Amino acid sequence: MKKKCIFYDVKHSNNSARVRLWLMLQGDLDDHIQILTLTHADLDGGGKLVEVNPLKKVPAFVTDNGLNLFESFVILSYLEDQFGDGRFLLTNVEDRALVQLFVRIHDIYISSPNCTQPNFSHTQGCMYLDPYPTPYTPERRTMPDPAVRASKLKEIYERLCWMEENIRSEYMVGDRITHADITWYPTCIFMEILLPYVFDWATIFHEEEHFPRLTRWFETCTNNEHFASIRDDISGVLKKQQRDGRFDNVRKVARDNPDLQWKYM
Repeated sequence: MKKKCIFYDVKHSNNSARVRLWLMLQGDLDDHIQILTLTHADLDGGGKLVEVNPLKKVPAFVTDNGLNLFESFVILSYLEDQFGDGRFLLTNVEDRALVQLFVRIHDIYISSPNCTQPNFSHTQGCMYLDPYPTPYTPERRTMPDPAVRASKLKEIYERLCWMEENIRSEYMVGDRITHADITWYPTCIFMEILLPYVFDWATIFHEEEHFPRLTRWFETCTNNEHFASIRDDISGVLKKQQRDGRFDNVRKVARDNPDLQWKYM
């Protein structure tokens, strides 16, 4: 029996979710790929994961030949080459370039700290990383400086503005699902829940005044059962954490620093 690939997943990780979403949309890969669902404790402890990704992050992936891969962009590129049928790849050169631009903006400016050293954090972390160590945020991931947090929040807003200007149709680049949609949708679920709750923004992706095109895009994606399943996975965890007080410390940072801008819409 041929050995399966192994995908290391965390239910509410946006970067893992984009891999999981691709697998769901592509379909019929259970005979080729085994999914191992981890918890945050698994990430902090390392275990088998650290053998695959020494950075102790998900997603991580082992090919059927034993090659260890990490970084969601790399894993998705492998999946496209090995198992894809081209349905998410556009034919026009400029369209393909725009898809890659959407993906790169997400990966460089939103979801990655671009540094593995302690206290360097991704932009999206401004929504939930605590200012001091807690059961949710180890010391190495804390975000103690309110000004840094506020700057990262501004970055989120400015990238959303760029997306609003450049989105093309019901999907980000035209009338079909591409890697731009697969990449951004899980991250936007974090924004949907946390930006209004933590920073008192308007109900982003459910309003027409500030980001009407992104609102229509989000609705189009959510109407797809696989996108909706990803939303249920991520929002379910975030809402439970909300009830448990996970985000209260970040809300307090905003309240205690009214001289900094926290609300953009």
